[in-house]
Amino acid sequence: MQLGKITLQNPVCLAAASWQLDGTGYERLGAIFTRTVTMEPKPGLYEEGIWQVADQTLLNATHMRTESAEILVQEHLPTLRRHGVPVFVSITAPGIPGFRKIARFLAREAAELIAGVEVYMAQPDTEKGEELNAKFVREATQAVRNELGPEAAVIVKLPPWPEHIRGLALGAQEGGATALAATNLLKALHLPDDATAAPIAGGLSGEALRPVALRCVWELAHDARITLPIFGTGGVFTASHVTDYLRCGASAVQIASGEWLEPGISARLAAECGHLVPASL
Repeated sequence: MQLGKITLQNPVCLAAASWQLDGTGYERLGAIFTRTVTMEPKPGLYEEGIWQVADQTLLNATHMRTESAEILVQEHLPTLRRHGVPVFVSITAPGIPGFRKIARFLAREAAELIAGVEVYMAQPDTEKGEELNAKFVREATQAVRNELGPEAAVIVKLPPWPEHIRGLALGAQEGGATALAATNLLKALHLPDDATAAPIAGGLSGEALRPVALRCVWELAHDARITLPIFGTGGVFTASHVTDYLRCGASAVQIASGEWLEPGISARLAAECGHLVPASL
């Protein structure tokens, strides 16, 4: 997969990477994508905010803790870079100024250390009724692109909305994205076994997300207006799942829930799938 001047050696990438990756084989990956960070740290749940709600399906609580971009650069980035593959920093922000600020910080403090950024687009979890639309995606992508410059890779990760994802993708493309990732979490609700406990709002990942993510990849790959390469992400646990995404039009995949449930699976699949190439559509 070609991302600007960067060529990924393998179609299998690790997403939401643990700050400490134990084991070997990660040097075979195409790339490592960090956990999503914000400009300032956001308090909340961490590992205890992830529940396995069905077979190979996780629910990630809405109010998850995020590390700051500064801690990422100072403490975690050197560790992730030791594996010798491109590292992309996943970022999010509540608005355009926030995306601009964090991109400016990374451009100043880590431009030579990272391959680029992943711009995580999500519907705000507020009561104000904000909408995630193509205009916002375009402006956020453009803000990040302007700060990072023309050479950096900017991957825009979109929500699992098959009926709207083409429009959002066009916004990202117009804003200067290098590639797209489909998809991020699917909003869901978890009811604990304890009937007196409050419902837990969050996002589904893993097995339950894969059919929706495959449809999103298919929608993007079959729109002649969209010319960007695509990462498929959601429920990748086997070499067949990797192949499914490539058949639908992705050029590479990201593994997140699989690595959380089975540490080392991304390295194993990278060893199995390094020879695979995307299907021609």
